[in-house]
Amino acid sequence: MTDIVERTERRLEARDVIYEVDAARLLDQVDFNADKGELVGLVGPNGAGKTTLLRTIGGLLKAREGAVLLDGDEVSRMDTSQRAKSIAQVAQLAPLAQGFTALEVVMMGRYPHMGRLQSERAVDRYAVRRALDTAGAGALADRTLETLSGGERQGVFVARALAQEPRLLLLDEPTSNLDINHQARFFQIIRGLVDDGMTAVAAIHDLSLAARFCDRLVLLNKGVVVAEGLPRDVLTPKNIGAAFGVRVIVSSDPASGVLGISVMEAGSVGNSAGAGTRVHVVCGGGTGARLMYRLCEAGFVVTAGPLANGDTDRSAAESLGVEFVPVQAFGDIDSVAHNKHLRLIRESEIAVLSDVAFGSGNVRSLEALVEASLIVLATMEPIAGRDFTDGDATTLFDQLSPVAAWSDLEALVTGLSGLAQNNKGTQEIANSSRENQQ
Repeated sequence: MTDIVERTERRLEARDVIYEVDAARLLDQVDFNADKGELVGLVGPNGAGKTTLLRTIGGLLKAREGAVLLDGDEVSRMDTSQRAKSIAQVAQLAPLAQGFTALEVVMMGRYPHMGRLQSERAVDRYAVRRALDTAGAGALADRTLETLSGGERQGVFVARALAQEPRLLLLDEPTSNLDINHQARFFQIIRGLVDDGMTAVAAIHDLSLAARFCDRLVLLNKGVVVAEGLPRDVLTPKNIGAAFGVRVIVSSDPASGVLGISVMEAGSVGNSAGAGTRVHVVCGGGTGARLMYRLCEAGFVVTAGPLANGDTDRSAAESLGVEFVPVQAFGDIDSVAHNKHLRLIRESEIAVLSDVAFGSGNVRSLEALVEASLIVLATMEPIAGRDFTDGDATTLFDQLSPVAAWSDLEALVTGLSGLAQNNKGTQEIANSSRENQQ
């Protein structure tokens, strides 16, 4: 992918775009840009405004307020011919165009460059053949569209868009009906065009696909830009949860580095037994990864730490979007990390201690647990077998007052839900009592 930091030539700009239909605001002050040689993905839930934004950018819809500029020229002021030469669009479903050959369909892309009643010229035939070859559809030229598969038809309509020789290519979920092979091939073609200098904007349903091929992403929800930037900065559990209403794991493939998104549950965020209850997990060395996953899945607001770089539990926390206390591997917990740890514990309603082993580097995390409101052990193993501090960890552990211990993960999650409900009930009684005294 091209380096967006070094690119300076701005091709497309949308400024404070507002679009309304029957008093319903579908785009609300959207700012958006795409540079030359850049593929920008529009992502978001159904009804977020992705297609509306694409159609507004392409001049098919007229914004109530704001402006869309292509190389400094306002798109809404372009005549139809000028827009057709500058902007090409590929829809989600390629129309069948019954009876037309692929060659004839692609030749339709040359109409903006041909005079009225003008026959096709050598330059047009050359442009069409080149577009077919670029789209990987050269062998389909003489076949009628009804004989082509969905993926082949989509390739033909990409070729028609290329035959327009546009500066800007707009793609509206163009691979939603294609298999994974054709999806990859399609975006590889688009990436080649972009790397050669074309600008492309694509509404993409598949977040992993968007992360793999796009330079930048714009996350929309209810017509508003929720986040914009590099895929890894936009596709965070927090952003996805806010836009789609689901909990997800965002991980990076160790071989390719490509982001992958996995949905943890089908229900909405906050609609579960643990919703709203803050749980802090003290773990490390892989003892808390599965625990944090189940707590997040059950709806608890989870924090964790301290966790060192390279620790499996730290990778899990990052993938789950769990706030944690970062520390250096093989180092001690310094005062900054210790104070953050204290804050997270004090803000939590329940602290959970895993069967993590303790050495001189992490023993201070036990010291911080004294500040917890409620402590639960996620293990039945004695502390002595995990104490590598000549007894310091055991001494600190003995100062704690855990209210329960479970070695079974599902029993732990169920028990925490019960504790949370009882704790909230006790707090409500206390609050009511104080109000009556006043």
